[in-house]
Amino acid sequence: MIKTKDATETVLIISLIIAMLLWGTSWVSGKIIADMAPTKVTTFYRLAIATLSMLPILFVVRRFKFVTLKFSRNALLWSLPAGALLAGYNQLFFLGLHNGLPGKGGMLVTTINPLFTFLLTSLVFQQKLKVVQGMGLTFGLIGGLFMIEIWSFNLDQLLASGNLYFILAAFTWAILTIISQIGGRYADFLLFSTFMYGFASLISYGFAYSYSPLKSMVIYSLEYWLHMAFLSTVVVSVATSIFFLATQQLGSSRSSSFIFVVPTSAMGLSALYFGETLSAPVACGGVLAISAVYLLNFNKEKASSN
Repeated sequence: MIKTKDATETVLIISLIIAMLLWGTSWVSGKIIADMAPTKVTTFYRLAIATLSMLPILFVVRRFKFVTLKFSRNALLWSLPAGALLAGYNQLFFLGLHNGLPGKGGMLVTTINPLFTFLLTSLVFQQKLKVVQGMGLTFGLIGGLFMIEIWSFNLDQLLASGNLYFILAAFTWAILTIISQIGGRYADFLLFSTFMYGFASLISYGFAYSYSPLKSMVIYSLEYWLHMAFLSTVVVSVATSIFFLATQQLGSSRSSSFIFVVPTSAMGLSALYFGETLSAPVACGGVLAISAVYLLNFNKEKASSN
């Protein structure tokens, strides 16, 4: 029974790592289409298509009984704030990209997100932060700062009001992670994710309404829609759903620790696709970030028993 549990957790962790790598690839696609449409419209399209792409997944799962799709009224109630937070996160993130640090500034979100999640989890679930976890958070934070080469920005850029959006985005995602862990107790993660994406789509439509997003779909290029399809169906419907499944099974803290993989993979893929140069500090930052994932998931008791 213990071996079965360990095997299931191993599969989940491998799936979570793959999901984080997919999140990293989304930086490339997102960078390509960033200027092709207003960010509010792109956010709405992304969440709406993700919601629609969940429907055939739910049909197949129910038809062949791969998963029992349990649902309750509490799940619907929890998916409402989760959807609002997901919509808010996307808006804050894109506002940060527009008004905050240029270039690598978006990496701030994935750098400080696990820190916020661990702190909030310790408060909400009264979990004590271990020394090794503190070391992991420190490694992850330093690694993230190395990857964005924080010293290349002057004080005025660092104190710019737009950077507050990145901090708020990370804090919003941390709250979303905890709410999804609680709400996921009342429904299967696929159903909960679908409702969450649906509510987020409705809220995002409100932000994009002035652009008439449903009427203006034909004005965007095929390249835009190909990247949008990837960002919606693969990155959100698959990768993000895996993250919320891991949140239910592993807890908010452990699942969020794997977010440190995202900036590392994003930097590597950007170097391959855009020909960006990876400096020694950036490489060191990637090593520190991966080390942080290990430390934050290190179980001393389990290690000593093996």
